[in-house]
Order: sequence, then C-alpha cells, then structure tokens
Amino acid sequence: MHPIVAELGPFRIYSYGIMVAIAFIIGIYLAKKEALRKGLAPEVIYDLVFFLAIGSLIGARIYYLAFFNPRSFIEAPLAIFKIWEGGLAIHGAILGGLAACILFARVRHLSFWTLSDIVAPPLMLGQAIGRIGCFLNGCCFGIPTGSFLGVRFPADSLSDIAYGGAKVHPAQIYESLADLSAFFILWAIRKRIRFGGGVFLLYLMMYSLIRLVLSGLRGDSLYIWGSNIKIAHVISIGALLTASIIFIRKRNNA
Repeated sequence: MHPIVAELGPFRIYSYGIMVAIAFIIGIYLAKKEALRKGLAPEVIYDLVFFLAIGSLIGARIYYLAFFNPRSFIEAPLAIFKIWEGGLAIHGAILGGLAACILFARVRHLSFWTLSDIVAPPLMLGQAIGRIGCFLNGCCFGIPTGSFLGVRFPADSLSDIAYGGAKVHPAQIYESLADLSAFFILWAIRKRIRFGGGVFLLYLMMYSLIRLVLSGLRGDSLYIWGSNIKIAHVISIGALLTASIIFIRKRNNA
C-alpha cells in the first residue's frame, strides 16, 4: 500500500491519481485508434472524453453518497463536490458516463451505439488499471481470509480499521486481473461483431458477471438502505439481464 508517491512541498502526488491518469492516456489512445477504424475523426474522442469524465465523476459521487450517507444531500449538500475526501463508486461512474454518452450522441448527431462500442474496451482496460490504484490506495479491500492469497494492509488503513489488521482478500487485484482478461477478449472479438452496440453490451455483461462474483469478497460494499443486500449485486443482475436481452434482440435483427 503506497497511497502517496511523492511530496513536493504542500503538494502530494497520489498513486491512485497516477493510475487514473495512465488509464486515461491509454484509453484515449485506443479509443482514437478504434474511432479511425470506424470512420470517425479523432477529435470526436477528445470531446467525448470530456463529457464522459464529467458525467462519470458526478455519477460516481452521487451514487456513493446516495447509498453511503443519503442524509448528506440535505445536511451537507456541498459534500457532493468534495471528491478529494474520497467516496466514488464505479457503478455510479458507469451510469453517469452512460448518461453523458447519450447526451453527447444527441448533441453531435452521432450514433450512441457506435460511440459506446468505441469506448467499451478502453473502459474495461481503464478499470483494470484503476483497480491497481485502489490496491495502492488501500480502498476497495476484501473480506478477511486465511488463504495464502490474503494480504495485510498497514495500521490505520481502511482494512485495518474494519478488520483489526486481519489478512484480507486482495479484491482489487482479483478484479484488475478479471477486467484485464475481459479487455483482451473484447479487443480480440470487436471486429467480428457486426451490429452496433454489440461490443458495449458484451462489456456490460462481462463486467456484471465479474462484479457479481467479486462483490461477495468485498469488505467495503454499499448496501440497499436498511438491508444487508449489496447494491452492487442488484445493479449487476439488472445490467446483466438488460444487456443480454438487448444483445440477443440486436443480433437477431442484424
């Protein structure tokens, strides 16, 4: 766990921020390459990424607060903007990014399905890289385990506070490897899918399956209000079913 890479006077360079930056750079490069293959100007990707970044950030923050501390919307509404304090959720980022992509497609009179197919593989790779940042930061940790795979985070880390220094599953690494495998699959088969939205829908299905399995090993999950049901499981099941139905219909009509 190395949350801070360097300190330059009052400024700190965070490992999570570095991994997110790397994910953005690689993601933009791959998206531009895919856009060119589909006949779109690379400049479109720069504009799209701006929309996606804003939408994802807002979605990730609102989603997190909605399930972690919904009272904050009334008691401290400005807390929504305090992203430096932590508290972002990937499902919220996906939902926010999805809304931003739909809006961008309408404003620019482009096909949403084409745009979503372009960004889906880079997004999956970005999530794989981002989870490495989570591991270095100490967030998104797993539940206790006696397995040889277990890791022990430093004192005063989120894992230590939650489980008293017990060894936990490196859930961040598990997901990073799963996301990376899913990226290679998406990248390899993207040219074989002949209908718009197929790659994006496969992304949704694959990531939903990943989260369905790995959320059971997470020790910092968000829950539906007043229950022990993990919201990640509910979202994943809903996304998996919806994406599967749309995929089958679009494939049959292609």
